[in-house]
Amino acid sequence: MRKRMVPMLMALFIGVNFLLVFLDDEGKVERTSYVNEWTKSFEKDMTEKLYKPGVLHAVGEEHVYFDNQLGSFQQFLVEEGEQVNVGDGLYTYLVHDYYEMEANLMNQADQIQGEISAIEQAISQMEMYQIPSDELGSPHAVTITEELIEVEYPQTSIDADLLKEQFRVEKELELSQKNAQLQTINNQLVELRATGDTITVESPYEGTISQLHVNLDDPVITIQNNDVLAVGELTEQERVQMEERRVAEVAVHEIGTRLDGVIEEVSKSPTEIEIAKESIYPFQVAFEVEDEADELLPGYHVDIVITMEESLGATVLFEEAIFTDAVWKMTNEGKIAKENIERGLHVDEVVEVADGVEQGEFIAVKPSNFFQHDAHFITPLRTKQLTGESFSDANWLEHFVTGLLSR
Repeated sequence: MRKRMVPMLMALFIGVNFLLVFLDDEGKVERTSYVNEWTKSFEKDMTEKLYKPGVLHAVGEEHVYFDNQLGSFQQFLVEEGEQVNVGDGLYTYLVHDYYEMEANLMNQADQIQGEISAIEQAISQMEMYQIPSDELGSPHAVTITEELIEVEYPQTSIDADLLKEQFRVEKELELSQKNAQLQTINNQLVELRATGDTITVESPYEGTISQLHVNLDDPVITIQNNDVLAVGELTEQERVQMEERRVAEVAVHEIGTRLDGVIEEVSKSPTEIEIAKESIYPFQVAFEVEDEADELLPGYHVDIVITMEESLGATVLFEEAIFTDAVWKMTNEGKIAKENIERGLHVDEVVEVADGVEQGEFIAVKPSNFFQHDAHFITPLRTKQLTGESFSDANWLEHFVTGLLSR
């Protein structure tokens, strides 16, 4: 009989204690939460990335034509797949009328020379022009109008300087193109006068000969630009999130290189529209290359990594330490407190805590089902983690004894 009474009394004792705790609405019974596993918030640069396959594509192509009213086609000087530079010969033809062609070329040369002089004058005037400022230091809005120049300065000196530099760069590029055209015309004049009937058409572009029309259908020659960009595809959901100018990285496995770029264009129209299929939207990544330029060929497959969002120096926790949108903080007072948080970026198993937790705070993880708000917590004694520094605190003995007694 006595043997039966002991288990019954123990069960009754435990049951009464559970009942007292359950009915303790006023918090008179002190609660203790056992924390077996905890973690610490830390700092981390968080970056949310989108990974997409892609392919290199030529930036564009240029066309070269033949006017059979000027003469009779003679021969191509290039082949498909051949690299050409500006000024390289593309094809030759025999003129119908020597004197008419000579006069035509001379007129073209005079016209281009006049355009070159006007551009040089515009550049000179812009370089000499001083942006005026009033007594307060704010430049006036000024409009310069010449034959080939019309520029209205903005209201800030910084913007005005940038606009001035942009104008100079654009005009110098235009000047370079006009000089190349003049050189081509002069070369054709020299050749015509030397042969009496033959003219060579030179390439105004740099690139790869992608197509020759031997039947002389226009365009007789197509030149593919040597510059390439990466092209990929987005789903409907990804298209909503994508914006131009986002940072992207392009990995070209064929030559083992990575290129930094930006999203240059995101199509507003899908490749095709079908009710039963998800719409796909093309996008382009532009990048600058130097040493690898000759190795990058259209058709090479690439991996594109797009930075969607980033938070540098973020306060983070591992995902297992967050319960819905709250954490269990371990306070300096030896209590455990449930704290609501605001989530930020979520990358792999790490979550940014935008609000609710500071860096370096201890967070209880397990066993979470037995945690109670504002209860004192106890943790297991981990002797393996004790070092000489653990006893450097003058009050270490007091804390040690208190910890033992609390168990």
